[in-house]
Amino acid sequence: MAGINPEQFQQLLGQLFTAITNHEPTVLAKINALLEKIPEEPNLLHLAGLASADQNQLSAAIDYFLRSLSRQSEQPEVHNNLANVYAKQGNDLLAEKHYRQALQLNPDFQDALKNLGLLLISVSPEAAVVELDRAIAQNSKDIGALTGLGDAHKALENFELSTEYYQRALEINPNHVTARHNLALCYKLNEQLALATANYKIALGLAPKNAEIHYNYANALFESGEHEQAESEYLKSIEQNPGFVLAHETLHEFYWQAGRHEELERSYQKAISQSPRDISLRLSYINSLSATGRDETAQHQLDQALSIETTAALLHVQGRLAANQLDYSRAQIAFTKALGQAFDLRAAQDLVRVHIIQANYDLAQAVIDRLFLHAPLNQLTWALQGLCWRLRGDERYQWLIDYEDHIGVFTLPVPVGYSSLDDFLAELESVLLKMHRAQVAPTQQTLKSGTQTPGRLLQKRNPLLASYKEALTQVVEGYLQRFSPDENHPFLSRLASAKSGQFTFSGSWSVKLKPQGFHVNHVHPEGWISSASYISLPDTMSDQASQSGCIKFGESALMLGEREVVERVIHPAAGQLVLFPSYTWHGTYAFEGDTADFRLTAPFDVVPAREQK
Repeated sequence: MAGINPEQFQQLLGQLFTAITNHEPTVLAKINALLEKIPEEPNLLHLAGLASADQNQLSAAIDYFLRSLSRQSEQPEVHNNLANVYAKQGNDLLAEKHYRQALQLNPDFQDALKNLGLLLISVSPEAAVVELDRAIAQNSKDIGALTGLGDAHKALENFELSTEYYQRALEINPNHVTARHNLALCYKLNEQLALATANYKIALGLAPKNAEIHYNYANALFESGEHEQAESEYLKSIEQNPGFVLAHETLHEFYWQAGRHEELERSYQKAISQSPRDISLRLSYINSLSATGRDETAQHQLDQALSIETTAALLHVQGRLAANQLDYSRAQIAFTKALGQAFDLRAAQDLVRVHIIQANYDLAQAVIDRLFLHAPLNQLTWALQGLCWRLRGDERYQWLIDYEDHIGVFTLPVPVGYSSLDDFLAELESVLLKMHRAQVAPTQQTLKSGTQTPGRLLQKRNPLLASYKEALTQVVEGYLQRFSPDENHPFLSRLASAKSGQFTFSGSWSVKLKPQGFHVNHVHPEGWISSASYISLPDTMSDQASQSGCIKFGESALMLGEREVVERVIHPAAGQLVLFPSYTWHGTYAFEGDTADFRLTAPFDVVPAREQK
């Protein structure tokens, strides 16, 4: 620039950078004025990108960064900052690409190492650990990297390591809100509820207006049985962020399970009156109405939402409501329109259901093929594939699920310290019954007329549950030994990585059914192996000639009438455990009994440990 020597120019760049970090609103105009005098100067373009990003002008920021790189490609800082903007936009592929380009130019670039690791946590926590370890090797006091490493290990369910890294971050800065909050969340996931609530309190002392902390604190309180205080925290969360969809959904579920149905809609109605054009909030409200059987009100809300904007998610809901009314032609049109706007796994699966119901098996197969491209291991997609094969008379149906061989019935081994299985089951029953505090079943679960425990049962710190988990592990290991790996089979192809104890209990809970209670036909979409584990059964189920309370396999949830088949029925006994591929359709017959009778189970899902995120 005429009249300014290189040293003066560097000083000017430093002043502009300081102005950006101080969020001065006029700095971008100053930079652009300089760019008119020195067109396409790479350092000024870089600063223009930083200033635009600071003002949340993300597209402009990307343009400036790319122009800077076109003039001078070997700028690791620009690649890193460009990646940050892509990450903010949710474009993870381009973000990862430019973080890695920054590291190719400077392998020891601390910020790029940390940022790449943070980006990878949700995609591949194992890879995130590698990058964040490198970042901490460069700077052991980097709180962001330490907290990120805690997050990565939390995603891998390495809770002890996760806790260690959060605590290291807090040793450097005890007032670091994210580290404190995530430490509390880690304790909660590991069922250390007292430690979780204690750390949430500290986090709220640091950030009393943080809606997410109030929400997660409420979840920990709920699982601790402190329901009144949990309700208060849910309400505080929504007060701080009226558009916090997850908080509305959880509060709705809280009121539903507590039997306080007159309060179900209050938080939604208040928030929507404040933000009538918030489509995400309206969509959540519509789904909650539908989940509790209020389809007419849901349809009214949907019509209002569609008058504001026609999104793929709203079209999906329109299709589901039409399907609930058995208007499958209208449902098909809505699902197809939704998928035309944006591919969505659940919308595509719902379209497959409609095609199968209408006996359009070729159309169903075409959508199934597309589904496998997006999520090849999704168990509901495999269940729909099996159903489609059966209805078309395709022999691959028998290959997919062998109802005799793939479904195993076992008896729990007697845990150490117990003289008999009956003694152990009696104690386990007592522990489980104390956890059933709700009044009604969750809206999103398959049970009808009963209750389900919150959280993950097998993670709870109870010696009896630890013994139960050990007994289950023995049974699962024995079940796996029955099979040989087959890389072409959706169940058996995952076997190699799960033998020798290399599996994890990805979900676990207890269900208490009341008389006339049952499970609707369903599968476990995120599982691999699923179970029915029987802890206590009513005397009315002792009649072997009756199907009361029995588990059935093969009959789908599509209610196909004469096209449905029940392939196998198992009459359970207390202490028995049934294992089967998670894509197997299963449900139960309602059980007969007196008012005080109940049917108590403690099921779980298993996935290969190597696949656990």
